[in-house]
Amino acid sequence: MRRTPPVVVQLQPQPAVQAAVALVAGLASGGLAAWVLIYTLSAWPTLLAVPICIAYAWRAAAVLPRRLRWDGQTWWLAEPGQDDETAVQLAVLIDLDAWLLLRAAPGPRWLPLSRRQQQSQWTALRATLFSAPRAPQ
Repeated sequence: MRRTPPVVVQLQPQPAVQAAVALVAGLASGGLAAWVLIYTLSAWPTLLAVPICIAYAWRAAAVLPRRLRWDGQTWWLAEPGQDDETAVQLAVLIDLDAWLLLRAAPGPRWLPLSRRQQQSQWTALRATLFSAPRAPQ
């Protein structure tokens, strides 16, 4: 059986992903606050939670710079500021052709990747993700 070639990908911050997550959080918390206000106007302080939810979602959706590496047998993930790597199992959760959302276990850690940020490695990354042998669960 042929082995897949090594691949190294640098994960970078993605403000568009952060903005989308913050928008969804803002719409959800705003809708909830509006629903509460329909029943009682004295609950107006719930509106103060909306910007807090948006700020929390923005921060929680931040992508930390990481390095993802395939050595031909195992995926390795290096956390920010660390030289050592952790062996991970990857699962493709969303595949939009130009954008991927991966889940790395153990963790889980969510890894959004876009073609724009991975121009030179995108084809090799996708080929490896879908053709590399899976580790037993």
